This record gives sequence, structure tokens and C-alpha cells, in this order.
Amino acid sequence: MTTAHAAVPVLAGRHPFRGLPVIETAGLRRDPGSPRPVFDQDVWDLTGLADAPVVMSRHRKILDFTAIASPRWRQVAREYLLARLAPLHPDVATLPRAFRVPLNPNSLWSELKHLALWFNYLTSVGVTSLPQVRQHHCDAYLTTVSRTTADPNRPLSPSTTAARVRIPQFLALYTEILSDRYQPGFTPWPGRGADEVAGYVRSDENLVPPVPDTLLRPLLANCLYLLETIGPPLAAETAAARAADDDEANSQRSLLTHEIDHLRGAVDQRRGAGIPAPQAQSSTIAQRLKGGWDPDDPLLHMAWHPFVVETAGAMGHRRQLETLRPELERWVSQCGLQPPWCRDAARVPRHGDGELVPWATPMARHQLDATVYVVTSAAYFLTSALSGMRTSELAELTSGCRQQEQRPGGGTRCRLASRRIKGEAFGGTEDAWVVIEDVHHAIATTEALTGAPPGQRLFAKASNNSNRRYTALRSWVNGEHGQRLGLEPLPDGPVNPRALRRTLAMAIAQRPHGLMATKLHLKHVSVATTEGYAARPGGHQAAFAAEVAAEEEAEHLRLTVAAYEDYQRGILPSGQGARDLITAFKAADEALDRHEAGPVTVIDDRRVERVLKAKAKTLHVGVGNYCWFSDPSKALCLKLAGTPDADKPLMGMCDSARCPQATHHPQHRQVWADHATNTQAVFLGNPRLSKPERARSQAAFDRATRIVAEIDTAGHTEEPESDA
Repeated sequence: MTTAHAAVPVLAGRHPFRGLPVIETAGLRRDPGSPRPVFDQDVWDLTGLADAPVVMSRHRKILDFTAIASPRWRQVAREYLLARLAPLHPDVATLPRAFRVPLNPNSLWSELKHLALWFNYLTSVGVTSLPQVRQHHCDAYLTTVSRTTADPNRPLSPSTTAARVRIPQFLALYTEILSDRYQPGFTPWPGRGADEVAGYVRSDENLVPPVPDTLLRPLLANCLYLLETIGPPLAAETAAARAADDDEANSQRSLLTHEIDHLRGAVDQRRGAGIPAPQAQSSTIAQRLKGGWDPDDPLLHMAWHPFVVETAGAMGHRRQLETLRPELERWVSQCGLQPPWCRDAARVPRHGDGELVPWATPMARHQLDATVYVVTSAAYFLTSALSGMRTSELAELTSGCRQQEQRPGGGTRCRLASRRIKGEAFGGTEDAWVVIEDVHHAIATTEALTGAPPGQRLFAKASNNSNRRYTALRSWVNGEHGQRLGLEPLPDGPVNPRALRRTLAMAIAQRPHGLMATKLHLKHVSVATTEGYAARPGGHQAAFAAEVAAEEEAEHLRLTVAAYEDYQRGILPSGQGARDLITAFKAADEALDRHEAGPVTVIDDRRVERVLKAKAKTLHVGVGNYCWFSDPSKALCLKLAGTPDADKPLMGMCDSARCPQATHHPQHRQVWADHATNTQAVFLGNPRLSKPERARSQAAFDRATRIVAEIDTAGHTEEPESDA
């Protein structure tokens, strides 16, 4: 951090922001008729920001400066934040050390929280103006804010502490424009950045833990079942519920006298057909009891008003109920009560065993809404897990975002239109994400369930929180509804889009051995990601493709190190490329032998990885082999395809038994053993197989058994036999 210079003139006596509208001064758009906060106000209401992303929730748009105890420092906080928002303001643009990029308005709430921490701490230790601040105040503040409030013995993460340290330092950058400022030449922790002060070491490594397989597999399987099997009938039921809502909204008139007989006939008709009377919700029952109903009244639990709306299109009052009480009591007595929704549910195959069961049991309206939330949450998690979309991008999905394009030669490309928020200017950038059909269908189901009009966001409810969504989904799946449908119980979370994005990147990187769910074809997800990146190199999927590449590089290094460790244990590779790989491993041995370990220096895993990193970059993983693609001229697949200058192998054309760059390892043995068994059972065991087909099948069987034998042999020898 640079030190402030006393020679820089201050705006003595001037208040350049006084009376200015905050949103317009920052160059942002405001919705017509929305609040227009002014700099001098102690509360800035930014709910009218026109381009605010969904992830900028309402509470982050209300900046309450009264959280700062000192009125003097409330003004300093307002000056600092508006200066950060409007770097092109004439009085800010001339500041020599001010930031030149505007602060994202979504960060204002956090910045104000950190300002309040700093200023209120100073107030608590008796400091009344910033010129009084000395370094010992800063050090004591660091000690205080680097620990949790609930447990002072428990330290916060270095990244959180660094964010709290930056504010005291950043104020020094705006000394000339603040009405109260540090003494000339003073900067908190001079010469040290916030990261250094807090002990925060930034890393390029992705530290987000992936979702464990024990959670991911049942989650995806259950989500697919809910969307494919339960989604369609649930969408039809919710459409009927919305129609009932519309009828009720249009039924504001009172019931006419001559309509009583019509209602009496409807009651008798339903009683005769054995249809149960509609059951009232618990809230209605509580309201009736509060209004003086007898707890033993046989009609206490009957939903009277909805029945009148449905039958006569009018409002049902207590007096009409009393008029029809004999008929209604007879109906309830003979047919009973039943929640009005999901009656006579169609049968669907149960998850797992396929037994036909009703897709739902009769439920009240709030239970129907809860079920819709559960199934839309299934769509939320499935979309996140199979596309890699961030939380901010999921939140921007709207009804009508689905796009389809017919591809030349057949097939369909599916896209979701969204907005790219992270790393973009405030408001984001329009973009599209190429997805597989499962995701496309999940969004279509969500549109049908929510009934959202075009342009309305699908996942932007107040309850759009991944933890809350997973808790609701897990409770429903593990409860009576999910278990009746045969769904696999879900373990505790957490599950969120960050972890699902990391999991997908790792699964694609570990192909063909990366698995997410037996029903999902990971290759299709990988192709969609690649197509999305190719179509928009700077779009959503560019960043995700980079994450996949990083995970792939890490996975290939891990596999290379594992092969090297096998070599050290005497378990050697087999195949035409085995000799070259063993030579590379011997060279690695020599490089490590040249390392003279001192008293505090060891040959650790990191050093082994550095030595093998170049070799790992040549690795391409096949289903039954590794390809060490170091020389394109030796690649058999490129020769067969007639593309000798390609920069990567064609794994789909790999003949690993003949390619001089292919190797087989113990983990490939089962693949080849299964291939031999299946070839013998399906083809060679077929007496009707033609002679040419039998010859080809015999050659494939002989090749597979030879590779299995070579793998077994290589695992028990020191080196492959010499050709001499």
C-alpha cells in the first residue's frame, strides 16, 4: 500500500456530492417511478436499479448508514462509496490513487458493512476523528475482527479478514475528497497489502469440494424421475389450480337466491356419485374457530367457498351454507372429506421396481404448491449439475429462454438464453448456454409448473436459495411422498451450484471413467460444453471450458504419477508403447536421484509431479488404454484417418494393440476381459454367424485375450523382454 502524500491538496470546505442523486451520479439506470436516493440521505434505497441482477437481493439494495454510530463517519462512508461508484466524477477523476473502475453496486452492501465495522470499532475505543488514528489502533482492530463474534477464540478465514482490512486502507486512497481523513502521510499497515496483513495466500487451485458420489447419484436419479414422471401430471394439476384462482378472482359477486337450488342439485349429484366433499385448509379451520364456529360442527372442515366458486361462480357466505346445511351434512356424512387436489391421480411406474402407483395422493393447495417447489428444485439442481451454470446464471433464466436449432444432417442443438453476470459490467451481458436435452426438458417442465409468462424469471423467488431448495427436496424425497414413489433417500447436503459445477468439470475431465449417473451420457454433456465454447469463445461456457481443462490436466497428472508408482513397485505397463513409457520413467528416476535431499528437503509428491508434468501433458485417456501422444507421425489412428498433422489423437479409432504410443495398465484389464467374454458369448457362440463375421470376431477375441495376458505378465516382471 502506498503512503499518502501531504502535498496533495484537499477539497477543504467543499462537499462535491451534496444534493446529488446517487443512481444517476453513478451513471446507472433507474426504473421510472422508483425511489431516487440522494447523497445526503442516511438510507439509500436502490431498489429502483434497472439493471440489477437477480442475485442482488432486495436487502442488498437498501444501504442504511445509521449502522455507523458516528454521524461524522456516516458522511465519510457516503463520500467513499459514491466516489467508488462514480470514478468519472470530476472531483474523483483527479484523485491520483483512486480506483478507475466503478465499484459493482452489488458490492455496496458488503462495503458498508465493513465500513461500519471499522468506524464503530474506532468509536468503541474513544477515537472521534480519523486524524487521531494510529497504527496501534489498526493492529488492535485486526485482532478484534479476525475472530468470530460468537467465539473470540475461533479465527475467521484469512480471506474474510483481508476483506475487513481493505476498507481502512482504501480510505487513504480518497483522502483528498473525504470530509474527515487520516493525518497526512498515514496509511494503515503501510507498505503491506490487505492479503499480507491477514495472512491470505491466493491460489489458482480450485478449492471447492465436489459433491460426493453417494449424494450425487441419488440426487440426479431422483431429479430425473420427478421431472420425467411426476412433472407432466403435476403441471396439469397446477394449471387447474391457477384456473381456479382466476375463477375466484372473477367471482366477486354474491350468490343469487335462485342459485341456491342449483347448488342443492350439485351437492346431491356429487353425493350420489360418491365424490367426497372438499376439505378445508388448516388456516381456514383456525379462522372459523376464531370466528365462533362450534368445534364439533360437522361442516367445520368442509371447504364451502371454493365449492360455491366452482359451481356457481360466486362468493359463498355463511348464510347460504346454513340454508344448505342439511344437504351438506348428508354429503359429508355419506362421502366424507378429501383434499381437493390430485384426486383420482393417474398411475405411474414407481421408481426402481416399476410397480404402478398413483403419482400423488389427494392434497391441499399448500401441499400442491410445496410439491411444485420440490419439482422445480429438481429442475434447478439438474440444470446446474448437467450444464455447469453458476447461481447468478440460473437466476437469470426466464420463461421462454429455451432455444432449439435444427442441425444440418439431423439432430437438434438446445440452448438456454441467460445473462453472464460474473466478471461483467453491472447488469451482465446477454448470452446463451448449449445444453443437453435433459436440461432443456427440465426448463420446459419448470415453465409449465410455474405458469410464468414469457420473460418472467423461473428461479428468482425469495426462496431461491440452494440450501433451502435442497432441504425441501430432501425432506419430500425422504418423507412419505417420495418413499411411496420408491425414490432413493437423499443424504445431508450441502449441495449448491458451485459444487455441482466443480463436480461436472471433474467428471468431464475424467472421461471416459468419470460417471455422474447411469442414465446420463457424459459424452453428450462434454459435446454440449465444447459446442457452447466454440459458438461463443467469450461466453458462459468459455470459463467453464477452462475449468474443465484445468481439471483434465490435474487428472492426467494424477494418472501419470499413478503409472509411475506402479512402475516403481514392479507393475509395468504393457502394449506397443510400454518401452517408451518405461524409458520416460527411468529418466524421471535419474532426475530425482540427482536431487540431493538436505536435512529439511525431501523428494515429495510435488517434486515427482513436476518431473512427470511434461509426460502427463501427452496423455490421452481411452476406455481400455492410455495414449501417450508425443509424436503425431507415430499415431496409428492418424495414419488410418489420413490426418498425420493433427494435434491430438482420434481416440474413437484407437487400435491400442498395434499403436506404438498406446499402453495398457492393470486398471484396463477388466475392460478387455469383459470384451473377450462378451465376444465369445454373443458372436463366437452364435452357430448362425457367417464365416467372415466369425473370423473377425475370433480376431477380436484373440486380441482381447492377448492384451489381458500381457497385462498379467507385465504386472509380475521387472522389464519387458528384449527384442534381441
